[in-house]
Amino acid sequence: MPNSFVSEGHNGFEKADLHIHTKCSDGIFTPEEIVEKARIAGLYAISITDHDSVLGIDKAKPAALEKGIEIIPGVEMSSTYKGHDIHVLGYFFDYQHSDLKEYLDHCRHLRTERAERMVSKLVKMGVKIGIEQIIVKAQNGSVGRPHIAAVLQDGGYVKSFSEAFSKYLGAHSPAYVKSIETHPADVISLINKAGGLSFLAHPAQNVPDEILKQLITFGLDGIEIVHPSHDTYRQNYYREIANEYFLLFSGGSDYHGMRERDNEIFGNVTIPYQWVEKMKSRLLNA
Repeated sequence: MPNSFVSEGHNGFEKADLHIHTKCSDGIFTPEEIVEKARIAGLYAISITDHDSVLGIDKAKPAALEKGIEIIPGVEMSSTYKGHDIHVLGYFFDYQHSDLKEYLDHCRHLRTERAERMVSKLVKMGVKIGIEQIIVKAQNGSVGRPHIAAVLQDGGYVKSFSEAFSKYLGAHSPAYVKSIETHPADVISLINKAGGLSFLAHPAQNVPDEILKQLITFGLDGIEIVHPSHDTYRQNYYREIANEYFLLFSGGSDYHGMRERDNEIFGNVTIPYQWVEKMKSRLLNA
């Protein structure tokens, strides 16, 4: 296992944030800006987990090295199971792995096609926006619904991101198109093949308990315990499930930096660095 997985010189009280988005998917800050935010917030380690994209990792590395912040390779991968959008977080994988890179390139095309279909539905509803505007908004990153929401807001069709989702883009709204329909077992297998660990993202948002138990049988390594949508009760609940199945803990802010979420202060949602060490230990003993 690479030496980068062995951490030295910390006192055990450091904090990490393992769920952050950048301009490489649907965040508003560059990877370099995120690293600077992490420095200001006093974080010891971060993971950039862009949607179906690893383009931000190499961009963040030089700045992180300069500022003494550990960068953990990360990604948030989309899948679908029994009608539910399932997001799987991958960590510590080889992000140059050929199968993974090929799959993520495929996902970029699927995401653009999905956006085109949503734009087509919106046009039929009298909302005059074009796919070109969305691609510009995504700045050649991984296209997602927040980019469409931003264009809708810019065009005066909605007043906020939340209105864009409730009126047009949410799962039960008229312009919605299903996400990437890869089976989560295939996503987990891909992360595993690339030498990484897989975690179920924000289960309280979209994963009923019976589905969660089935996902565990597909080989998940852990559960995202800490997330802005998880109150203390939910954190304890998922911690108990993780302990029951000998799974690892993860967590983070799911930071995008969106304009209407001004109360979203970077560095407010963190996990203890010990959780990261347990991940490294699992990899070293695999």
